Amino acid sequence: MSSELHKYIETAIDKKQKILNAEVFNFPSEKKLNETKNFAIDTYKFWEINDKSNGDQLKAVTGICLMFGALVLMGLYSNFL
Repeated sequence: MSSELHKYIETAIDKKQKILNAEVFNFPSEKKLNETKNFAIDTYKFWEINDKSNGDQLKAVTGICLMFGALVLMGLYSNFL
């Protein structure tokens, strides 16, 4: 046998032995959680359009709603009359 083929066989045997000698991890079993949690919703974390700090955003939303309303009224007027 050639030395290259002999080295290949040795490395293949070493790899197989490493696989056979591998350790198995012991994963922890699933834990049953019986904890009760308080799911109360904190209202201060939600964005509200009526906040004092959101005055410009309130004006923008109001303007967009008024524009859509005006366009709908003009469209209905031009369509039916």
